[in-house]
Amino acid sequence: PRDGAPNVVIVYMDDMGWSDIGCYGSEIDTPNIDRLAARGIRFNSHTTSPLCSPARASLLTGRNSHAASTGWLANNFGGFPGYSGEIPLESPTLPETLREAGYATMMVGKWHNSPNGVLPNASWPTARGFDRFYGFLEGETSYFHPARLMYNNIVAPIDDYPEDYYATDDWMDKAIGFVTDLRNHDPALPFFLYVSNTAVHGPLQAPEAYLEKHRGRFDEGWDVLRARRLERQIELGLVPPDTRLAARDPRVPEWDDLPEDERKLFLRYYEAYAAVLDAADHNVGRLMEHLELMGELDNTLFIFSSDNGGSGSAGPSGMVNFNRQYAGLRPLPIEDEIARAALIGGDRVTPLHPMGWGQVSNAPFPSYKTYTGAGGRRVSMIVSWPERFQDFGSIRTQFTHVTDLMPTIAELTGVNLLEVSHGQPAEKPHGESFA
Repeated sequence: PRDGAPNVVIVYMDDMGWSDIGCYGSEIDTPNIDRLAARGIRFNSHTTSPLCSPARASLLTGRNSHAASTGWLANNFGGFPGYSGEIPLESPTLPETLREAGYATMMVGKWHNSPNGVLPNASWPTARGFDRFYGFLEGETSYFHPARLMYNNIVAPIDDYPEDYYATDDWMDKAIGFVTDLRNHDPALPFFLYVSNTAVHGPLQAPEAYLEKHRGRFDEGWDVLRARRLERQIELGLVPPDTRLAARDPRVPEWDDLPEDERKLFLRYYEAYAAVLDAADHNVGRLMEHLELMGELDNTLFIFSSDNGGSGSAGPSGMVNFNRQYAGLRPLPIEDEIARAALIGGDRVTPLHPMGWGQVSNAPFPSYKTYTGAGGRRVSMIVSWPERFQDFGSIRTQFTHVTDLMPTIAELTGVNLLEVSHGQPAEKPHGESFA
């Protein structure tokens, strides 16, 4: 790598809406992400694909998701061109490109860019450019008892999880460990670290301390909070002063029209959602602190964004056990859901919030993940590199798309895009640098 080449860190959130973090108008406390924004740049017209696997394939290749053979979820192979879920070998990935230029490459968390399979194959992370991988290959898992965690190409030798185990903490423990291992081996080699969070994807599960912290914070309901987020966005300069909220989804009832027992149930969902995001913010802070102690935070190109917008998948009433849908089962009657409200956030249920909260997450825009508009699904994005960008706290308004990230990173790091990939002529990114 060239002298002074920056480290590259991408922290990628899952199903997080445009307005869910404090520096984009949220009432949820995200002090560490906000600190990253204060020493970086916010983008207000960044778009992505509306689903996780397609967005992640585009992030990793700079190509539109169908060209990356990921037009839908990677583990739901449909048998049609563009839908295999396996990134073509002739599409070089970002870690392959950076590793060829001499970077160390590491990943933790959710992969979801391989079809179903139990044997190591050419679509797994270590086959597509990562020196080290710790996480899982599917699209979701428990935060307290995750299934089939992998170390590189083997199942992690975990017989049981400790009582205080939490996946978001585990991802960052391993990420910090990978970086520390590298520095013990080589004090100067730049690295690419991809922290692929499961937060805030369902199931909404969080440690009790985070749940208790958010009790009673959202009692005004989704109509008031959604309107208040827009007010903050206008104050922050993220949207023009004449911006209006998108029309209410007709499936979402007005908060004040809901019976009291349903309001209490729905609040438990959002308290759990906020707790999951709070834990993720805490871990962003841990990573920033570690890089700062190493003296490398200022020369790290740090990108924070989300794969797609907030979810409306659980319908108007949410689901205490969203996994029922995978078994082809209907939601429980609302009375049964209300009786289970106290379990939301813990490890005995797999909840996902009602779509009214998804509208809050995506304010002021309409709809949810799986829906597109104005060029894709609008999500927040923060880019920080203090040694290069000094206009701290500024807002960039140009249209950008997830496919633009790979060519932008290549330009900023001075790395050439590959011309050959796995012995074949390499396909070029569709995106363009916005540096």
